[in-house]
Amino acid sequence: MRDRTAGFVGLVLLAGVFTGIGAPSAQAGAVESLRRDVETLSSPAFEGRGVGTKGIEKAREYVESRFREVGLVPLGTEGYAQPFPGPKGTTLVNLIGVLGKPDGSRYVIVGAHYDHLGFGQPGEADYGKMFPGADDNASGIATLLECARRLGEEDEKPLHPVVFIAFSGEEEGLLGSKYYVEHPRLPLSDCIAMVNLDTVGRLFGKHLFVFGTGTAEELKDIVRGVNAAFQFELDLPERDPGASDQVSFSRRGVPAVQIFSGAHADYHRPTDTPDKLDYEGMDRIADFTTELVWYLADRDKPLTFVPPGAAEAARQAAGTGRQRRVSFGSIPDFSYSGQGVMVSGVIPGSPAEKAGLAEGDRIVKFAGVAVDDLRAFSDILKGLSPGEEVTVVFVRDGERHEAKTVVVERK
Repeated sequence: MRDRTAGFVGLVLLAGVFTGIGAPSAQAGAVESLRRDVETLSSPAFEGRGVGTKGIEKAREYVESRFREVGLVPLGTEGYAQPFPGPKGTTLVNLIGVLGKPDGSRYVIVGAHYDHLGFGQPGEADYGKMFPGADDNASGIATLLECARRLGEEDEKPLHPVVFIAFSGEEEGLLGSKYYVEHPRLPLSDCIAMVNLDTVGRLFGKHLFVFGTGTAEELKDIVRGVNAAFQFELDLPERDPGASDQVSFSRRGVPAVQIFSGAHADYHRPTDTPDKLDYEGMDRIADFTTELVWYLADRDKPLTFVPPGAAEAARQAAGTGRQRRVSFGSIPDFSYSGQGVMVSGVIPGSPAEKAGLAEGDRIVKFAGVAVDDLRAFSDILKGLSPGEEVTVVFVRDGERHEAKTVVVERK
């Protein structure tokens, strides 16, 4: 019997006496199944899964067939499908399935987006090349499917149902998750938590990030407790960068986290290919996520939601949550919690590289504005236009440096 009694979160979990799926999966074929899903979704036939391409329709058909294979029951408006209007007259489709019978009580959501960038945008350096999106986010879809399979094959089931959603339109501004929270298939007030899998394919023994644990009082202890059986080098940043589908849920009062294996220079580039992924690491992440979801779905009471901070609420109320139009090209170190933005790498050919930034540098001022943290840096970028010259001030080995560069249009 799985003991996940909520009252033992602080004691049983953190002491490591956590029972359940536990150690890395020994289920035959799991790694190859993950590899097959990623390689299929990021293959040339799927055209980078861009909005408006035939490839995204092929991706929808593939994910829908895999939903059937792993035993999910349709929960969309048209079978698994939940169509919604996309940009330029297109129709996009979320795919929704459920394990367990929705009975009007609580439930948990597991999500991942299946769209990507297609062939880029006119005017971009890589326009016309296919963006495979192996890590972002074929890896998340593959891991979601593996979690669904593992939960479905267990003889014992959690107390509450688990809803699995493959979102579309994430790269266009979280369109699928925004539509879902406005048109939920089950009441959002009954959702215990949402777990989002986005870019989980490059663990390679490094840190595993879980963003959003601050959206409920209990989440940090729960995540740490689950990790007692896995021993990941776990990072739980205080701030959620707010760049993926979990944000649509937390803004509606649902505790929501994103699981993430780390940033890299192939992000949003044609070089994000399946040969660069750590499939054994994805297998471990699938086990970790399955255990986390099981614990959440077995709770007999809701989590204690923590509303967004006053600054975030003020930004939304003032309508300053505008889309960012420019790219700088620095890759942030999400585990850093001090002042400024720590750089873990730069994208080749980017404004950041041209400014001379490198791994280990800390950005403290940008475009004349002090950079307190990653969210402040993002807000500064939102106020800039492509082609605008900026001055970046950064600290390297304790010394301040200053450089000028020109920001470019965001891909």
